[in-house]
Parts: sequence; structure tokens; C-alpha cells
Amino acid sequence: MRWKIIVVNAVIILVVATLSCVLIHTSLSKKVADPAGRKQAVAQALRAANAQLALDALRLERWLAERAPTESVQNVFSRGTIQARQESATAEANRLRDAAVAEPVFAKLDPALVLFVDKNGISLGRNGSGQMRGENISKAYPSLMQSLKAGATMSDVWFNRQRQEQMLASYAPVLGDDGKVAGAVILGTPLNRDRLERTSQLTSGHLLLMGVVEQGQINLVADSGNAPSQVVEAAKAPDVQQAAEAALRTGSTAVSGHEAAEHFYGAAPLVGYGDGRRAVVFAAAPGSLVGDLMGLLWPIFGVAVLGIILVGIAGHLLGAYISRPIAELEDGLLAIVNGRTDHRFQIEHDVLGGLVFRINSLLNALMGVPEDTTDEQGRPSRVPSAGDFQEALSVDESSVTGQAVDPQVAAALAAEPAEQYYQRLFGEYVNAKRQLGDPVDHITQEAFLAHIRASEEQTAQKHGRPVRYRVELRGSSVVLIAVPLPG
Repeated sequence: MRWKIIVVNAVIILVVATLSCVLIHTSLSKKVADPAGRKQAVAQALRAANAQLALDALRLERWLAERAPTESVQNVFSRGTIQARQESATAEANRLRDAAVAEPVFAKLDPALVLFVDKNGISLGRNGSGQMRGENISKAYPSLMQSLKAGATMSDVWFNRQRQEQMLASYAPVLGDDGKVAGAVILGTPLNRDRLERTSQLTSGHLLLMGVVEQGQINLVADSGNAPSQVVEAAKAPDVQQAAEAALRTGSTAVSGHEAAEHFYGAAPLVGYGDGRRAVVFAAAPGSLVGDLMGLLWPIFGVAVLGIILVGIAGHLLGAYISRPIAELEDGLLAIVNGRTDHRFQIEHDVLGGLVFRINSLLNALMGVPEDTTDEQGRPSRVPSAGDFQEALSVDESSVTGQAVDPQVAAALAAEPAEQYYQRLFGEYVNAKRQLGDPVDHITQEAFLAHIRASEEQTAQKHGRPVRYRVELRGSSVVLIAVPLPG
């Protein structure tokens, strides 16, 4: 039996687990592998990253523009000699750099460069050192001269391998006492993995990469670092590069048509920095919401295996619980068939207990054995009735038949009023029964007195003399002694 229980339940678990996997796979396959939806996620990641980078540039420009009119900044350009202006520029650049680092809004931007240039784009001084003094910055980055001529703030991508510069720079022109542009203050933040990681965390969380245009080619210079190296390298694939070139031509977002390294890639021009043709932002999103759909379903099979193990344990215990009493019944019936007609089953079982009782009753009926209605202490297990106490009455008539009787006892019984006599006799009988531990709730006074009167009448007719009873305890029984009354 136990194997049938185990096999049936194990098959049920396997069927349920298989159906669950099929239904989940069918319902999720279209959701987790949705090319159109994943391409849309790439486009959204690009728009969010571009917006965040543009917002950073705007905040830096505004912060510089607020400090350009201050006295300490304007004093840099009012010094009499070039050496004095350079020294003042370095000192003020150090102060501005410390102030930028302390700004909460620039957290994790890590301002690295604060540089002062004159109206011709010639460097006066930078923070931290005396380097770059006298260099023509506008020659390397023409957007700086555009900002100086227009007298407006601007941001651009500074990428120059010869100068070993790779940053995002923001400019703010500084006006002299005559109201004309005297120069500009520049703040540069590194264009590196930390910057793109911060941007990714603030936007989509997808992989971001930055590419700059060099000699007509787009070269990757930084990534957000939240993807394996093969995913980063896949951004150099021809399909992805074509999407980047299309984005530069059209000035809009372009997404590659095919997966590379199980990712969809997209590209968009970096807006808010120069003319929008200097750098390209790349984004990559997994081609599926989960790496392996079957890997997602394996836990269901694991739970199914655990369920089968538990079914085996439970089936073994349940089979033993059922089969053991059945085996006892089989052996006992075989013994009865072989001649042991007095054999009865003593099996206590929650499920088969009723069946065992009926089998014992059937055996008693077939063998002509009366039912045992006593409890474990030998007391009747059925509810007592009035007939029970009548059958238990025992009368001793030896005094009537010739045994000597105490004349005083007989005289006292004869002199006692009938009502008082019967009331006392009933009370003594009940008390005697209680002393023996016998039940007395079923003994009623009316039934007792009716039985006593009938018994006295029968004894008087039998012996020709009136009698009355007295109660006496003899061992474990209550006996009524018949006492003849004097004539």
C-alpha cells in the first residue's frame, strides 16, 4: 500500500511541477525577451543620461557665473603685471576649487581643474600648480573663444591625448571694469568611470559608455563599469558604431538593430557640451530581462524533488500506520479459522478502531459468547436502570425458617411505624451500597419500597408469618435479613 501512496502522490507532484514550468515559460518568454521593449529601454537610458549630463553642465555654468562678478575673481584680471595676474589666478583657482568640492550639488563630480584665461584664451593660472601658464587654451579648444566672444557661459568636452586631458569643462566669462570681457574662469570635471557610474546610478542603471570623435572615428574613452568586459568590448562592434555615426549625423538617438553580447546598444550625441558633435553617449541594455529563463524555472523542479522526497517519507509512515493493523487482523482471522475461537482483537486505531470493534462483536455473535459490557475495573459500562437494583437484592430467610432471632430486635421492628420503617430501610440500603462503591443514582425510593413490600408479602405467604427486613453487609454485597415479627 505504501508504494501506491508514494507513486500516486509523486506523479501528482511531477505533473503539477511540469505544468507550472510550461505555463510560466509560456507567459514569461514574450515578456523577458521583447526586442522592441528592450530597444525602447536603451533609448530611454540614453535620453536620461544625456539629460543628467546636461543638467550637470548647466549647474556648473550657473555656479561659475555667480562667482564671476565677485571682487576676488575680478581682481585676478586687474593686476598690473602678468606675473601678478598669474599668481593671483593660481590663488583664486585654489579657493574656487575648494568651494566647488564643498558644494553638495557637485557631490561625486570631483572638480579637478579650475583655470583662469585672459580674453585671448591664454592661460593665467590653474589650481594646485604653476603649470599651464601662458598656454593658448583656445587653440586646443575653439569653443572657449566662442564663449569669450559671445560673453556667455558654455560647456565642452576636453579630450586631447597630447595634453593628457579628458574632462568635461564649463566656462564663465568675467567682465572687466569697462564692461568688456576680460577673460574667463573654467571648471573641469573628470570624464571617467566614476562620472559615468554616477550618471548611471542617477538614471537608468544600465551600462553607459562615452565615445569621442578622433580623426573621423569614434573611440570609447570611459564606461560606467557595471557590466562585464565582453559587454563593454561589444560596443565596438560595427553595428553599434554605425548606430553612433547615424546619431552624430542626425543629432538624435539611434539603436542598433541586432544584439551584441546579448545586449542591445544605442547611441546619442552628447548635448549641452559644445556643438554636440564632439562626443557620443552609448547605452546598453540586456536583450532579456533575465539571463536564462530556464534558470529561473529550475527552482520549481528543485521544489518538486523535495516534494517527492517528503512524499516518500510521509507515504512510508502512512503506509505503516494503515498496513500494520491490517496485517494483525489478517493474522488473527487466520488463527480463528485454525481453531482459536476465543481469540479477540485488541487493536487501538483512530481509523480502524470501529472496524475492529465490529469484528469482535461479530465473532462473539457467531461463537455464542455474550458481550462484555464491563469497564476496565469490571463495572457495568452501560447506564444502570431500576431493574438492576431489583436483580441485585439478596434476601436471607434463615431467621424465618428456624434460626434464633433476638426477641428485642423483632419487637423493635414490630413496634416501629410502617412509614418510619420503610424510610429507614431505604436509607440504610443506599448507604450500604455506597460503602461498597456501587452506583445508587438509579435507585428510587418508590421502586425500592414497592419491591420490599412485594418481597415481604411473598415471604409472609410462604412461611405463614409477617416479616420485616433489616440491612446487613456481608463481604462485598448487601443482604436483607428477614426477621419474623412476634404473633
